[in-house]
Amino acid sequence: MTETQIILKPLPFAYGGPLCTVRFKASPEDFIVNEVLGFEPSGQGEHFCLLVKKTGQNTAWVADQLASFVGINKRQVSYCGLKDRHAVTRQWFSLPFPIKKDVDWHLFKVPGVEIERVVRHHRKLKRGTHLGNEFRIRLYSEFPEKQIVEQKLGIIQARGVPNYFGEQRFGIAGDNIRAAEESFARQSLSRMSPNKRSIILSTARSVLFNNVLASRVVDHSWNQYLPGDVLQFNDGNTIIKADAIDEAILQRFEADELFVTGPLWGEGALLTAHEVATLENTIAESVSLFAEGLVHAGLKQQRRSLALVPKQLIWQWLSESCLEVSFFLAKGLYATTVIRELVEWGDSQTA
Repeated sequence: MTETQIILKPLPFAYGGPLCTVRFKASPEDFIVNEVLGFEPSGQGEHFCLLVKKTGQNTAWVADQLASFVGINKRQVSYCGLKDRHAVTRQWFSLPFPIKKDVDWHLFKVPGVEIERVVRHHRKLKRGTHLGNEFRIRLYSEFPEKQIVEQKLGIIQARGVPNYFGEQRFGIAGDNIRAAEESFARQSLSRMSPNKRSIILSTARSVLFNNVLASRVVDHSWNQYLPGDVLQFNDGNTIIKADAIDEAILQRFEADELFVTGPLWGEGALLTAHEVATLENTIAESVSLFAEGLVHAGLKQQRRSLALVPKQLIWQWLSESCLEVSFFLAKGLYATTVIRELVEWGDSQTA
């Protein structure tokens, strides 16, 4: 273990903090997630694609049940992403199976699991293949006046929230951070399984990104352009480097076509310049074990938007004490990052 431990600090809020404490995920039906592939399976090929509804079950366990049912190795079952156990979720799984053979999926009987659709596809689903997720979340509390709650929801709808990596990225009580510290200090990444190595690297990157974002939330620049910033289009992929930003680009930023970004740390020069580059380098030096470890691991410098604007955000009052909020998020974004700006929850379950 390193002498100076990296601490997971409380993340500042953009709009003054949560309005109240709520009961969150009191039952699975209070947290509904529908995975959106963003494309239609081809209808032919050597893979089954299954749209599975699961209630109170985790993704890996469902994958094991599917593998056991058709008699293949569980490693052959793939999916786009993990979905929360304490929820009702619909997500896609894929598994290889000969074209000339078929399966009577009606015989698949597993508590809390329903196969809603079966279609052939020409390739397996990989992590991150999907477009994003639709969320429907019910919150229970003695809320302040509805006008106050809806005013803040309107602000979130219009301006978005700081795009923090959610607490679940860091494990229970920050266990993933401790594991990352040990791994980098002992230089043991090369001896890890690919999955564990991925968790360690993602944790380190997320800590550094969140620290940069937190600093810019404090000075109110997380959604403001600063000289030296790198901007990113809505697609989450295309970026514009600091030296390429001109008046026309800034006009597109003001029209909400572009977002300010923060670093996903790795080797190579920062794409930012001036005071922004100074800030990012200073924060990287404050967690130098992680920054240097990411470079040594061979990860390349990438960027991530500092702002998260939920799409299709709507809400309705199911009762005086129950608020239902719905929205769509692209893959890699966290529903709890949206909700935390409105309310805080009284339990430790996150998604």
